[in-house]
Amino acid sequence: MPDSSMWPADYQSAAVFTFDLDADEIWNLRIEGDEEWDKPPVKTRGNFGPNVAVPRIIELFDRYDLNCTFFIPGKVAEDWPETVQKIHDAGHEIGLHGYRHVNPANSTREEEEADVKRSLDIFDDLVGTTPVGYRSPAADLSNNTLEILAEQGVQYESSFLDNDVPYFHDLGDDRLLEIPFEWSLDDWPFFGFHMYPQLSYQSGISSTGPVFDSWEREFDALHKRGRCFMLTMHPQLIGRAGRMDALEELLQRVLQTGDTWVTTGEDLATHWYERHG
Repeated sequence: MPDSSMWPADYQSAAVFTFDLDADEIWNLRIEGDEEWDKPPVKTRGNFGPNVAVPRIIELFDRYDLNCTFFIPGKVAEDWPETVQKIHDAGHEIGLHGYRHVNPANSTREEEEADVKRSLDIFDDLVGTTPVGYRSPAADLSNNTLEILAEQGVQYESSFLDNDVPYFHDLGDDRLLEIPFEWSLDDWPFFGFHMYPQLSYQSGISSTGPVFDSWEREFDALHKRGRCFMLTMHPQLIGRAGRMDALEELLQRVLQTGDTWVTTGEDLATHWYERHG
């Protein structure tokens, strides 16, 4: 039997739709590290996210009167302030995703702390709100990350893969909520691809249908068990027209249950602290 006591009244499960808005930053870092990547198509391919995909995502969720979560590097916010403002004005959550799209495990404690503070200040100055959520830009953390986030007032993070419901990290005097993610519920392994040069880990572009069939099956199984469906997407990948249609069909499937709480990471964290904190 599902444990619906975890969620607000009348809901059996939860679903959080998240978008990592890496834009051109994820490609700029490759260009800086290897001249082989220093080509016009590489420099511009990330622009599809802010220019085309984000408006499509905003329009989709607006039609269903739902909010989602965008994790955004501070550098992307500086480079695309109008896009970030549109996301905020549409009522969607903005979470931290590093300053640049680099692995925090390769930084000193001082560097990582400065990175978090800098990003918090950028969003506070840009949209007037301070993010309460964090997702690592590399799906990796240092031994200091959780403590730094808690010290800076961040309420939750989403980089662990060890559960399918939220739980607390015990940090001594502090606690930090974890909302886990899962690679099989991330679009990058399926759609992340570049021809020249190639990404070292890519295996080809997956067909849209089987990917979304897998995601729908996973949602159904999690809903049956009263768990949390956390979907991780990247606008420059998921924002292609056919994938957006498939995303809408998945969203409709989630809503058809009638008892799935479609929410943001921030609202889920607020509920969890109030109910389970």
